[in-house]
This record gives sequence, C-alpha cells and structure tokens, in this order.
Amino acid sequence: MEKKKIGIVGGMGSRAGVFLLKRIIDHSPAETDQEFPEIIFHNNSMIPDRTRAIIYNERSPLSDILRSVDLFNRNNVELIGMGCITAHYYYEEIAAYTDAMVLNPLQTVSAHIQRTYPGAGRIGVLATTGTIRTGLFHKEMDKHDLKVVTLHSEQQENLFMKAVYMKSGFKSAVISEEARRLMKESVTRLMEQGVDVIVGGCTEVSVAMEFQHMEVPFIDALDLLAQRIVHCCYNPISIHI
Repeated sequence: MEKKKIGIVGGMGSRAGVFLLKRIIDHSPAETDQEFPEIIFHNNSMIPDRTRAIIYNERSPLSDILRSVDLFNRNNVELIGMGCITAHYYYEEIAAYTDAMVLNPLQTVSAHIQRTYPGAGRIGVLATTGTIRTGLFHKEMDKHDLKVVTLHSEQQENLFMKAVYMKSGFKSAVISEEARRLMKESVTRLMEQGVDVIVGGCTEVSVAMEFQHMEVPFIDALDLLAQRIVHCCYNPISIHI
C-alpha cells in the first residue's frame, strides 16, 4: 500500500496537536499496523502564541514553526498539517519553505460548506481573536459569497478567549468546568445571531465540542483537516486536486 509520509506541527497547543494526530489515526483505512500512515509528530511547545504575535506584535512564531518544517524536510515528509488554525496566517511563508504539501484547513472548510450545506449563507466562526482580526476565514468565505459571523467583541474576549486562555482553560493540561461553561456559552451567543452552521475555527474548539450536541450543524476544522490529510496520504494521485 503506497502512502505519503506525514508531518504534524503540534504544540499549538499540545492537546490540540495530539487531537489532530488521533483524528488522522481514526480516519485511516488501515487494518494492520503496517497500513497506518508513517507520521512524524513534533510537539513543538517552544512556538510563541500566535494571537499575541499578531495582535500585540510580540515575537513571531514563524521561525519556530519552520524548525518543525526543517525536521520534516530532513526526513522526506510529503504532507504537513498544523494543529493550529491561527498559525495559517503564516501559510505562504511555511509552504514556500518546503517541497511538501502544506494542507490548509481554511480551504478545506470552505469547500466542505459549499458541498455539504449549499444553502448556508451565514457562517458562524468560533476562533481566536488573531484569526478573526486577520480575516483568515473572511477572506476564504468571501470568495464564495458566504458571510462570516463572529461573537461581539466583548463576548469574544470574556467568553471565548477566556475559556481558551484562562487558568485551567482549554490550553491547559487540566480543563476546568468553568472553561467548559464559557465555551458552551460562546456557542449559545453565536447561535443567537441566526447562523446556518458553526465552524470550530480554533483547534481548542475541537477539543471542547468533541462530545457536545449542537442545534445547528457543527463543522470541525481540525477533523476536516485530518480527513484531508488521510485522503492525500492514501491517494497520491489526487494530492494537488
């Protein structure tokens, strides 16, 4: 069975990177040990916070992300995925640094909405302030006349960002019930704006929503990225389609 070698940039945060790795394994069509993908997973916890770099002009994460890509380049990795949506602000620089294909979840989410929810017009996005202010989802959805709806600024900081970054938040080793409550309230407030679907546009949302029921369709960007990685791994001929 021919397979492409995969590299995963983890550590953004660590739980989200492992979650992506698990989803790749879950979606793989393997029936024996040898049929699973060969994966190099780098839990690169030295990468600075992406939102703080973008919003507050703190140290850029790019050089540390490229340290992971260097590792992959030396080991002939052919597909690269990153366990952080905000990190795709640097997508062009990362893709130019390697001959491997760097998969972009923003494009994957947009294609999935057009294919699966063709009548959807208002796309609710739960994402970090860095992702929202740089318009990563807005730019991709605008290409297809899809309106991105986000939390109001106060809700964004006091509900969503607090749930992610607070002590015992979703970037912590142990997640508190308060963090889970704030994340759930973020979802409720976004649904109140009359969205047709909600996109988990931050990998911590994938962790939070794994076993949650939602009243509108939920699109897990991390899960779609995992599916796309698996598809390209096992179907080399379609890698650039």
